[in-house]
Amino acid sequence: MIKLKKLMQALLITSIVAAGSASAADTTAATEKDPVRSTLLESKEKNKGVTVHTNGNNIAMVVTGLDDKYVIGRNQQASRIIIRLDRIDGISAAF
Repeated sequence: MIKLKKLMQALLITSIVAAGSASAADTTAATEKDPVRSTLLESKEKNKGVTVHTNGNNIAMVVTGLDDKYVIGRNQQASRIIIRLDRIDGISAAF
């Protein structure tokens, strides 16, 4: 009974690690194809600022979240900034 329990725990851990590795590989593949998304993710990971260029406006911010349609950030003037990814013309960053 104890061996079965340990085997089940080992299988669970292995499946969790495998799922995490697969999602990390998907993220890496996606960022290599999309430089905008990779720059936004780097801003989030390093907690460094970027300037988002959209519709003639420049918005300086630190990225706090990123999903399929939106980037969420903050700066000194606003605690939450939400920008649609399809509205971004460009991004500048100095990491």
